[in-house]
Amino acid sequence: MEEPNDDMNKTATEYSQKMGVKIFDIESKALISILHEKDARELGVFPLERIELVCPRTKKRVVTVIDTTKSMVKIDQIGIFKDVQKILGLKEDDELMVSPSLQPESVRFIKKKLRGLELTPVEITAIVNDIAQNRVSEIEASAFMAAVYIHGNTLPEIVAMTKALANGGERLQLSKTPVVDKHSIGGINGRVTLVLVPIMASAGVYIPKTASRSITSAAGTADAMEVLADVELSVAQIKQITEKIGGVICWGGGVELAPGDDKIIKIEHPLSLDPEGQVIASVMAKKFAVGAKYLIIDIPVGPDMKVDNREKAEAMAKRFVEVGKRLGMKVEVALTDGTEPLGRAFGPALEAKYALETLEGKRFDNLGEKACELAGLLLELCGKAPKKKGKIMAKNILQSRKAHKKMLEILKAQNGKVFSSEKVPMAKLKATVIAQGDGVIANMNVKRLVEVARIAGAPGDAQAGVLLLVEKGNTVVKGQGLMEIYSNNKQKLDLAKKYALESSGLEPQQLILQEIM
Repeated sequence: MEEPNDDMNKTATEYSQKMGVKIFDIESKALISILHEKDARELGVFPLERIELVCPRTKKRVVTVIDTTKSMVKIDQIGIFKDVQKILGLKEDDELMVSPSLQPESVRFIKKKLRGLELTPVEITAIVNDIAQNRVSEIEASAFMAAVYIHGNTLPEIVAMTKALANGGERLQLSKTPVVDKHSIGGINGRVTLVLVPIMASAGVYIPKTASRSITSAAGTADAMEVLADVELSVAQIKQITEKIGGVICWGGGVELAPGDDKIIKIEHPLSLDPEGQVIASVMAKKFAVGAKYLIIDIPVGPDMKVDNREKAEAMAKRFVEVGKRLGMKVEVALTDGTEPLGRAFGPALEAKYALETLEGKRFDNLGEKACELAGLLLELCGKAPKKKGKIMAKNILQSRKAHKKMLEILKAQNGKVFSSEKVPMAKLKATVIAQGDGVIANMNVKRLVEVARIAGAPGDAQAGVLLLVEKGNTVVKGQGLMEIYSNNKQKLDLAKKYALESSGLEPQQLILQEIM
């Protein structure tokens, strides 16, 4: 037993124990420590209560919940999983100072939100900081997200949440302007970003695009870009590449931009909690953190999208615009058609290949069309194009191959692996789903097509996915190919084909429906 150094243990009680470490090669996706029953009694803590761990060597700290054992660890030894090891930067021979952890004041604010009361900016900041710094347990953080899901957020709460998330991490400060960005609420296939970013960079604006990985779709933008180049970049690398070339496409989770948001997303995922206020704060915090002054938000609208009706989309759009105003950003929201696939590809490699083919001039369909429409709005918003002329400017950049040349520069700067659509690695196995009779493709269910791709292995298997061979309105005859399914696993391929035959999603136009500023 030792008295802890005050500088190292400001939040714990004065009583602490020095313990050896036993690292279990397990990722629990939760912050958990294991104590011998005798040590737990000595510390005065019980299972599911919290302790604070401080590593004297790294000066890092974390709060975890505990479980107890009689055999998995020795007396004066603490068991930790990989999640905690990474946070503390531990080695096997490290020792930890272990203390009972006092309940932070933010827990009282979480209870206030559970009662449906509005939180002040100070209270929201305390909650966000404690989540980011692992001072609240995942149970308490989950309770907060449940409260937000049930009671919603007021506009002042969303603004306060956005600022707290953005101010909790690093900030990107570019020396060049204008700095622009684009975000899609998601739920649909097609990597618009891979086409839009080089268009914008070719037009003389700066777009440091931090993208997400897939959670429920067949591919996230970061997943698709990773097929072509490195996406785990530091803030310094993002700054250097953007200022030199005009654009970057990287994984947002690989940098400390709004780190509290990444922790909140992990909490939301198991129950698919996606409250509107938190979505807005999450998006705006990341854009605020990269210094964007002009932002286009894409909200795909459709029965199988995250936003399933026009009324809900319009209300959400107005809040995005208002939050942007309060942060000093110009925001425009495009409500787009989410009832049809965006391009024909589903899955990281297939979607990356499809985007490259669009940049190379080998195809131009609704993926290229949407990229030009959104890029056009962004060019108009930041003053690079006159009103109603932005789409023409974007399309000229794409068709002149300037965007393709710029994409090659971006890929090279990000340690590119693939520079041609013909070189994109494809899965070893392929199956074709054929029409079981004559008819017309009357509808395409994007959600079911995503499910086919995921059953085949996407996005975990980057080469797995679906390539459509038909479009809505096509007349098909019995035996005609409807789609190709790709996978590197025979069993998954067979399961995906079986599912596609039973429920393929093929039930069988300007894409921007409305602009809100």
